[in-house]
Amino acid sequence: MNPMNILIVEDQFIAIKYLEDILISRNSVSIENIYTATNSTDALELFKEHHIDLVFMDINIDGSTDGITCAKLLNKQKQTPIIFTTAYKDSNTIKEANETNLYGYLTKPFKPSDVEANLLITLKMIENTSRKSSSISRRKNKNSIKINNYHYNLQNKTLLKDNQVMDITNKEILLIDVFFNNMNQNLSYDMLREKVWNRNELSDSTIRDAVSRLKKKVDGLVIENIPRFGYILKKG
Repeated sequence: MNPMNILIVEDQFIAIKYLEDILISRNSVSIENIYTATNSTDALELFKEHHIDLVFMDINIDGSTDGITCAKLLNKQKQTPIIFTTAYKDSNTIKEANETNLYGYLTKPFKPSDVEANLLITLKMIENTSRKSSSISRRKNKNSIKINNYHYNLQNKTLLKDNQVMDITNKEILLIDVFFNNMNQNLSYDMLREKVWNRNELSDSTIRDAVSRLKKKVDGLVIENIPRFGYILKKG
């Protein structure tokens, strides 16, 4: 894992220093920067200014906003792992903490070994989440074809332009599906009749008119006419 940027939100200087020393001495995590804040305002500002990989959050911090509320505000900006550091052990507090992106819970006073255990669990959870996200991304890319600013999802047959679903007719989406499934291939009128209209007696001119209307809607796609034969969708 790459070196991490860690944010400590704690209103006691001694507690900040104690946790910093523990983190720096641990071999389980490589640290690039440690940022500190004593209240939610400073924490939110640091979170906006820097890429934060992990937050250690005290529940009882300076100001009117407590640590759990602060964690929820951070999560609205980005889902970042949170390890709470607190003297509170009651079930209601733990239940409320679970409503955030909770990865660990350190009860004060805690020992270096407690921090180490939470770090190891957190790093494993981050790794698993990253693998899952990569797997989803690979599946998404496998089912999606991109041409310029267009994305076509082969699985749900949806065409997006600039990440917005396009408003096209059912026949036009059938045409798009045939084109994207056969990119850079010459598609005959006969093939389009079968795949899109399922009508052998359909005239070439009807197909040309339908493709012409589609081309006006998807002007960023290169759909070329092959005289007396059909069409081809070109990519690259």
